[in-house]
Amino acid sequence: MSTSERAALSAEQLYGTWDLVRFVRLVDGEVIGDVLGPDPVGRISYQPDGRVTALLMQRDRAWPADGDFLQVDDATRGAAALGFVGYGGWFELAGDTVTHHLDISLYPEHPGTDLVRVARREDGLLVLRTEERRTRSGRLLYDELKWRPLAGRPYPRSPLIEE
Repeated sequence: MSTSERAALSAEQLYGTWDLVRFVRLVDGEVIGDVLGPDPVGRISYQPDGRVTALLMQRDRAWPADGDFLQVDDATRGAAALGFVGYGGWFELAGDTVTHHLDISLYPEHPGTDLVRVARREDGLLVLRTEERRTRSGRLLYDELKWRPLAGRPYPRSPLIEE
């Protein structure tokens, strides 16, 4: 993406909860696959107090019909975890760059680190692009996540929440 195509976002353009539409990996600008399958599930929430929370998963993770997470074997739990991403922390926005400063994550190595994303709005969607990195063969690799504003509540109202 050229500098002329990148435009600064305001924090207000990030605020709210977003529903994951697509999560793809690109090499040299070409899509090579869907990171969490063709129909991923995910939410990312940016709050006015500066907090960010992200939960993403592969929609149809393999799981035994009678499986209880605390009772299945380690290999089954591990396979399920490979199809899930979860983290939280606070965010900073500078121009078109949003930095997630992590203080909690499914991945033990992530708390205390930063996830840097280039952000843009495109056709009503929020598009987040990971930092570019080089493959062992020198090719340019990055991920792109597309999010739409989450509309309404998808589940029945909780009796614990007063309207």
